[in-house]
Amino acid sequence: MNIRSQVERLRRQVAKSSFNEDVKQISDLMDELSANAAGSELPHRNQTLQDILDEYQSSTVAEPGRHLKESS
Repeated sequence: MNIRSQVERLRRQVAKSSFNEDVKQISDLMDELSANAAGSELPHRNQTLQDILDEYQSSTVAEPGRHLKESS
């Protein structure tokens, strides 16, 4: 692969990465505005899936069978 094609490939990757970051920022802003309009906030904005699962597991350990009571 020659230098020009490598530069062009890298240029496209940078443009795509910038576009993806812009889309993520817009999506985050829309989520925040939607939550505010609904009267709530997003307290765990940067929470990972593992954090959510750990929080759920700790809440079910504290109250075993809680999810069963809620569904009946």
